[in-house]
Amino acid sequence: MTESELIAALHNNHLAHLWGDLRSITRSTIRLHLAPDTTALSSLGSSRTGGVPDVPVDFVWPTEPKTGHPLSFIAQINLQEVTPFDEDGLLPSEGLLYFFYSAEQEAWGYDIQDAGMFRVQFYNGDGSNLRRASFPDSLADDARFTPCALVPQAEISMCFDTPIFNNLSEDEQETIFEIFNEGGPTNKMLGYADTIQGEMELECELVTNGLYCGDSSGYQDPRAKELEPNAADWRLLLQVDSNEEENEMMWGDAGRLYFWIKEQDLQARAFDKSWVILQCY
Repeated sequence: MTESELIAALHNNHLAHLWGDLRSITRSTIRLHLAPDTTALSSLGSSRTGGVPDVPVDFVWPTEPKTGHPLSFIAQINLQEVTPFDEDGLLPSEGLLYFFYSAEQEAWGYDIQDAGMFRVQFYNGDGSNLRRASFPDSLADDARFTPCALVPQAEISMCFDTPIFNNLSEDEQETIFEIFNEGGPTNKMLGYADTIQGEMELECELVTNGLYCGDSSGYQDPRAKELEPNAADWRLLLQVDSNEEENEMMWGDAGRLYFWIKEQDLQARAFDKSWVILQCY
């Protein structure tokens, strides 16, 4: 949904008077529409989910540090294709981002031990020496996903866990939820995450500082209060839905993968410092 479409929807539902307040809890986002376009998929370096990545000659398929098992390839993002839709100018203007995740979905993101069970790699090249990789022989069939092209579009996202939104009437909240809930999978970069089990920014900050968040212990740790302000530094890098029909992807029980990065690491192009969280129903 674009900003103009949201404003029109609010007007049509007699909620136009709320836009002044709601604007402050919105962020631009890059929606990634899935398109099984064989022409785009055949082009080296094009944005896609599933399949295999197009990689430089020195590429080594990432593996889990403890077992050596290969990670699943999730997506590659051609930054030249998506940055025209990056209204805040947060992403590099060229290169590719590669996203990998645990083939057996063993990383939920609430434990620092999950480090190495996912990977974000940045290739800062012009794409002239790319080759199409091959799946590792030991990667299970159900950890290999059907490829789909990605078509970017500039849209708007909203944070629903804020005092501004929570102070709306129940009917107003329900209407706005319905406006944003278009149905179908939602894959995107930047903006606010479409959460299933609540906000994740604080969890990212605590876990990456060694606090366990699989129960309440990390949140009750004395260090948590000191770290809490840093939660605002975390930004959604990529959200990948359970694209079951398109990619044969299913994250837990119809959940989503969320790749997060601190804004200062995003500016420094330190994508290896990303963190992942899986949420599901």
